[in-house]
Amino acid sequence: MGHYTFKNKNVKRYIENLYADGLQKSRYLDDSTVVELLERIGIFKFKGYVYAFRPDISRHTLDDVVLLFFFDKYLSRLLMDMTSGVETRLKSVLIETCYQHISKLPRSHPLKNNPFFYLISANYKNSHPKLYGPSVDNWKNKSSVTHTEEYIHYGLYYHAKYDFPSNKRSYLSSSHTLHLQNGVNYPPFHYFVESATLGTIKYLIKHLKIDSFDVMEHVAKKFGIFNPKVDFVSYLERLNEVRNRAAHRERLFNRSYRSVTRVGHYKRISQTIRDHGFMDVYLFLFFMLGKLDFHRYPTIELFKKEEIKRLCRSFKKDYYIRTDSFYLTKRMSRKEFERICQFILKGME
Repeated sequence: MGHYTFKNKNVKRYIENLYADGLQKSRYLDDSTVVELLERIGIFKFKGYVYAFRPDISRHTLDDVVLLFFFDKYLSRLLMDMTSGVETRLKSVLIETCYQHISKLPRSHPLKNNPFFYLISANYKNSHPKLYGPSVDNWKNKSSVTHTEEYIHYGLYYHAKYDFPSNKRSYLSSSHTLHLQNGVNYPPFHYFVESATLGTIKYLIKHLKIDSFDVMEHVAKKFGIFNPKVDFVSYLERLNEVRNRAAHRERLFNRSYRSVTRVGHYKRISQTIRDHGFMDVYLFLFFMLGKLDFHRYPTIELFKKEEIKRLCRSFKKDYYIRTDSFYLTKRMSRKEFERICQFILKGME
């Protein structure tokens, strides 16, 4: 293992070193603006975008690097919206799938219309199921509730109206439950799911099994995955990975991501792109949102032409990106802007 040698850097010296390495100066931002911009971004984060232009750094300007950074910033906002949309859909499908099943059980079945079924150990595939973390902490009993808010969150409403001991007696008295924490007012399944983290949703989908009813298999079908041999867990893990990278503002456009087994039109349209690249992730999100329509996007080239170009146009016009970049996206020539968009597209693939 190598020994790390700490080298103290300041922004001005770092910029001078970039120019010494061959990076051309900005054509649109003066020196003081460049320093202010890099102080906001940070040297360590900016270096990742500089690296994307090596070894041909002398062919590029500092404007190219700055534009690439802000494109990724715009991309992170878009991915947060798309992954949140998939999460919302997952929650809705999970609730509907489980409630439909328990409503169809025979009248004599102990789980018939039992909204607390998720607290029964026998309804999980794994031998020692447990629920913990923020998804459970949300339901801890509160010593006091503020009544001055105009809108009371559904969790607070539930806390004020219902208590778990009475529900436990009604729905779980004859069942072996998973470990239940003291002081937690466990709610019905739909309340719990709606307030749960993505990690907990993944756990529930992966492990819930009501009698012989495999929840994950049926949820996967709602997302167009009908082959039980296709691992839907990998879809959930990729979703979680993309969400986390976007949330922490990591570099996105040219990174490698975990792959999934492609199916249906998603498989047909993605034959010519690598399965670890961002372009595949973008297709994946369209697929998970139910928006990868065959008639609209019969080929990957048409998808790129419509959606990636739309992405670049929206990025260029975005007000917040314009102001944060000192209007670089507006001031840069059309030819230069299109050239860097082609560079981004190549990195995505």
